[in-house]
Amino acid sequence: MIPPNVGQLPPELDLFAAIFGVFVTVFIYSFLWKENPLSRAVEHLFVGLAAVFTLGFMYDAALSQAVWGTNRLAEGNFIWLIPILLSLMYFFFFTKKYFFLYRYPVSIVAGIMAGMMICGMIQSNFLAQIQSTVELPLVGNGVWEGWPMPGLDSIIIIIGIITALSFFFFTWEHKGALGVSTKIGRYFLMATFGAAYGGTVMARMSLFIGRLRFFFETSYEDWFWAWYLVPVAVIFVIIVALWERRAKG
Repeated sequence: MIPPNVGQLPPELDLFAAIFGVFVTVFIYSFLWKENPLSRAVEHLFVGLAAVFTLGFMYDAALSQAVWGTNRLAEGNFIWLIPILLSLMYFFFFTKKYFFLYRYPVSIVAGIMAGMMICGMIQSNFLAQIQSTVELPLVGNGVWEGWPMPGLDSIIIIIGIITALSFFFFTWEHKGALGVSTKIGRYFLMATFGAAYGGTVMARMSLFIGRLRFFFETSYEDWFWAWYLVPVAVIFVIIVALWERRAKG
């Protein structure tokens, strides 16, 4: 079982974690200037911590399902031994003689995940889209309440779907009415890709704003000191970058 005080650090360790967070943030963003040992070290640290966290989470989830809480094995549901044994077969990755046993759990998990992804993609990107398009109201609530007119957004969506699909219709040459439809569909596709790219950029900006808020809001005994550590971290980056350049030269 997970202790109830996990995630709650004493004041001394909380202060160290805040200082560590400032330096790590500056080190990883130093990649925008140039790649350096500090940015690579933080990248490797993140990947390692993510792997360890995932391993611990999966381990706790497996034991919670099979042993703790429900205690299915004690109830006689020995079928839960199958996923446990399959998970243990992952450790054959570290042996040369029995490495072939490692392929069995990988293939099983890959097949299950592929099936789940295919079903999920069909449900969310195909069937749900068709259902939502069919259920669109063309007249809104029937009351004209100013611009835009009722159901205008539904009409635009329907036109966009039809014209975008016609863009991928290659049986006939794109001329005449089909050519006009594909041209309109191209504009809808460009708008969709632009909106997706804009959403990605905004997500990255949201992460950056979150780190800035961390600098401004982190305090210790009512002293907002985190922002003043940024120049120190920048000096570390410059020193390491110059040292690496001199070592290569």
